[in-house]
Amino acid sequence: MDLVERYNLLLRTTEDDTVRLLNRVLDASFNRLIRRARVHMRLGKADPAQRNLSLLQEFRQLIPVFNPDRVDSYDRILRNLAGTSSRYGVSVADELTGQVKPGPRVDVSIPLEATVAAAAQAKGYLRKHGERFATTSAEVVAQGIAEGRPTDAMIRDMRSRLGVVKSRAEAIIRTESLRAYNDASNTYYAAQGVELVMYYATADDRSCPICAPRAGNIYRRQDIRVPLHPRCRCYLAPWDAEIANMDPDYAASRQRHQREVETAVKRLRTEGVSLNRAAVFEQFAPTPVSQQR
Repeated sequence: MDLVERYNLLLRTTEDDTVRLLNRVLDASFNRLIRRARVHMRLGKADPAQRNLSLLQEFRQLIPVFNPDRVDSYDRILRNLAGTSSRYGVSVADELTGQVKPGPRVDVSIPLEATVAAAAQAKGYLRKHGERFATTSAEVVAQGIAEGRPTDAMIRDMRSRLGVVKSRAEAIIRTESLRAYNDASNTYYAAQGVELVMYYATADDRSCPICAPRAGNIYRRQDIRVPLHPRCRCYLAPWDAEIANMDPDYAASRQRHQREVETAVKRLRTEGVSLNRAAVFEQFAPTPVSQQR
């Protein structure tokens, strides 16, 4: 599955670029907030409750609420990520499907509305962490003023909390990127009449106990979605049962992938979870088709 790994690398590069862009936007937004917060902190004679409320409102602007009538830097960055990931998803699905189902292909494109919706969802997740930043930062300032702490010390504490937001933002970017990627592939498979998919789990130092037991399993396309957890790097590749019945080497590719992942997991000394339990993002634990026969 060199093709999947090639697209994984392209996707990772896109995600890295997105993380850097988003961090710059977060830094710029934080610096603007600090300049305004300094004014509030200097108003020592103002009503403390009113001052604290004003600070909270200021800090909430770190990541503004989603506004369909206004596109900000966060929206542009996340829409670009969702659009690029979706295009990669269609491309890899097209190439993989062509390998198992030669013939004319149906042109598939991801509508702009889907990209906007995916970006809005990612921004919603990001804003939850922005809200936590606002609450904790306002508390830091209120307590700091009451204790007479130096302003620079309070700002250092807030910058530390900004680091937490950046860490959560990176996880959101990598997870939502894979979601857009796999959703686009799923849309393509549906258009091409692909009914079965093979669970492809990355067999390297990113192998995880949630995904490892699913490696090489065959599922009905409608029964499973990835990512299964934050930062999941797995992919659902098209599977043709008729070819598997006729071509022993094609059929054996499942077992080869399972052994690759088992080797990676043993090297990491991790233990796979039970497939009878649903993963983080699953509504139920799907049963592989290969175990139903």
